[in-house]
Amino acid sequence: MAPSQAQAQKRPTATQLAKIDDFAIPADEEEWHELVARKPGLKKQTIHTIPADWLLSASEATNSQYAMLRTYSPGATTIYAFQEECDQFGFTNQVLDTAAALLSASTEWCRYIQIIESDDSIDNILATSDRIHDRDRMQGMIAEVGSTTGRARPQRIPELPDAEDEATVNAATIILLQAISQLAHSNLEWVMNRAHFVCEFKNSKFNTYTDGALRSKSTTNIFAIVEVKKTVRRSEKPSIFVQEACELAGWLMHSSAQMAHFNAHFMLISQDRHQLFVTFVPFDKTYEDYLRIGTNTDAFLVMNTYGPFRTTDPRDMMEFGRIILAAILIVKPVS
Repeated sequence: MAPSQAQAQKRPTATQLAKIDDFAIPADEEEWHELVARKPGLKKQTIHTIPADWLLSASEATNSQYAMLRTYSPGATTIYAFQEECDQFGFTNQVLDTAAALLSASTEWCRYIQIIESDDSIDNILATSDRIHDRDRMQGMIAEVGSTTGRARPQRIPELPDAEDEATVNAATIILLQAISQLAHSNLEWVMNRAHFVCEFKNSKFNTYTDGALRSKSTTNIFAIVEVKKTVRRSEKPSIFVQEACELAGWLMHSSAQMAHFNAHFMLISQDRHQLFVTFVPFDKTYEDYLRIGTNTDAFLVMNTYGPFRTTDPRDMMEFGRIILAAILIVKPVS
């Protein structure tokens, strides 16, 4: 083997170079500072000054890359917490009540909830329309992996195997979102097209690709992004949290405050296996400047996540449907 080839093989990878000992997703600012302190010299760096070979695409992002995005996640809070906190994201009682009324008036939606309640095997479902059949069948395929009969009942996370194909999860998510949203008759659509954002900094750049988006039919402006995984999210496996943070940072860099329509928050919809999550991230001008030009800031990209909404639980799905349709009603006037 030539010396140059041997040297190349021994060269540390980006993951190795940017590794932070005992890496974990910080839940608050204090934990973020503790995380950064575990890698010598990282406190003095920014996303613009860390070495270019420390950065990878969002799906493979390194420890230091995530840390220098100045982001943390308090972890998913319950769907009941959203009911108490929804006004901070622009979800008024009026818009939520309107969404609930539209869902209740939909024969298809009521049939969908009845199917979940019945616990039927997907092969025994006689849906009243092709759309609801496709929607329920695909979500059922995801839920049934690892179960012996019928739909998967809530299990402890370690007992659940991955869904067989991430493409199935992706399609099921978009079909469900679109089926809910069409009840509002808006100029918006959920698409599987991967939104691509290039995050460019002084010394480096990285790419992010979402699994879908909510966009205007006339302008293609993006109002929400979608990320799916065939596995259940776990705190001990932080890659899902890291990728979502990278995608939101990328979207923010390619957007503006005017696109943070949920009371100055951006919205991310995630499906991890059979579990759905809704995340809101506040827009902060000083944080935007940090990403764009590297100015000093005390601001963070904060991931406010609610869930899981289990596709096997009718109560969860009724609330998820209400939130999604209310979101459509909020952005409909500016789409």
